[in-house]
Amino acid sequence: MVSLIKNYLNTVIKNPLLVGSLIMFVGTNVHNFGQLLYHYLAINILSKAHYGDLAALVSIFGLLAIVQQSLALAIVRFIASCKNASEANNLARWVIYWAFLGAIAIALAIFALSPFLINFLHISQPIAVLLFAPVVFFGVISNTGRALLQGFIKFAQYAGSMIIEVSVKIVLTLVLLFAGYELFGAVFGLLAGSVAGLAIVGFSLKGNLSGPKKPMPEIRPILRYSLPVLFQSLAVTSMYSMDILLVKHYFHPDTAGAYAALAKFGTIALFAAAPITSVMFPLVAKKQSHGEPYHKIFYLSLFLIVLISAAIVAIYFFFAPFITNILTSGKYVGESYLLWRFGLYMLLLGVAILFTQFYLSVGKVRVVWLFVISAITQAVLIMLFHSTLLNVVQVSILSATLLVLGLSIYFPYHDKKK
Repeated sequence: MVSLIKNYLNTVIKNPLLVGSLIMFVGTNVHNFGQLLYHYLAINILSKAHYGDLAALVSIFGLLAIVQQSLALAIVRFIASCKNASEANNLARWVIYWAFLGAIAIALAIFALSPFLINFLHISQPIAVLLFAPVVFFGVISNTGRALLQGFIKFAQYAGSMIIEVSVKIVLTLVLLFAGYELFGAVFGLLAGSVAGLAIVGFSLKGNLSGPKKPMPEIRPILRYSLPVLFQSLAVTSMYSMDILLVKHYFHPDTAGAYAALAKFGTIALFAAAPITSVMFPLVAKKQSHGEPYHKIFYLSLFLIVLISAAIVAIYFFFAPFITNILTSGKYVGESYLLWRFGLYMLLLGVAILFTQFYLSVGKVRVVWLFVISAITQAVLIMLFHSTLLNVVQVSILSATLLVLGLSIYFPYHDKKK
């Protein structure tokens, strides 16, 4: 019996998906908690006007991140699919070079547009906008480096860079805010965190980036791959945010606020299991490019995502009023019936994302358009059927269910040869 348990534990420890998922789960959720803590501190220490300025600047970075996310996914796939280490390292050197040029261009654009941004956004401390340009510069390079780490299956370094970044950001922001630097202090905290995160990324990639660049690899396949991934990223963002915007449009502000609060808690069922997809993607891409079997990785990923998300949905189903009362100080208990339904919607969306990322990892990009169609369907149906908040959630669940069915139907055909 002891021998069986030891063998089982050894198998688990040697499973790259399980180990990688655990590392990414811890690292990602520590980072997400740190992000929430950063905003909590900013909300409570900054004036309302200064936090509004900070939120606007962070939103700009979020828009840039959607575009970079599509490029990052392409980087992960092409790095993981390289036939040997030399080819992968050469591609990594070129990717960092391109990221450096792109980061310079974006930072200069922010400098050039700073007078417009200051006036349009009514920024009360203009120097913060100028300081935001280097934040974006270091952030672009750092996020590109993390995509390389993911492609090289260096999940511990990936998670470590995220934890270091958010830790430095929180500590320095806290010090500067208490010292009275207001918005400048919060943005400088962002800058320091980005630099610290990049330092860890650079150190982790030192062995892969050292040496001269060899002839430039073909860039057109990467760009062709990135375009549909960009649409998929936009569709995913739409499917967990468009309902909130439409409810804000159609319902009373108090009702819309209740919906947004419950929807935010519902996303825990999506993001808690999201690191598993991040780990699966490069593992499948690498095995598929080397002609090795890869379906077991997908099956295990699907099982883990459903298990984690379903557990959260079950907790919401049985304890929704209690959870809502604790998290919202009793303000939204009347709408707690929505909570488990939001969780179910996020479970279905997480499964759909897993299927799509799996197909993208093996080079099947056309399936992305199912996600785009589903996002459009959700928005149109909410416009047509929005008598109650329950109708809105039901429409979202229906859209996600149809998306999962469509992606599942394609599964038996994804590896068929023409």
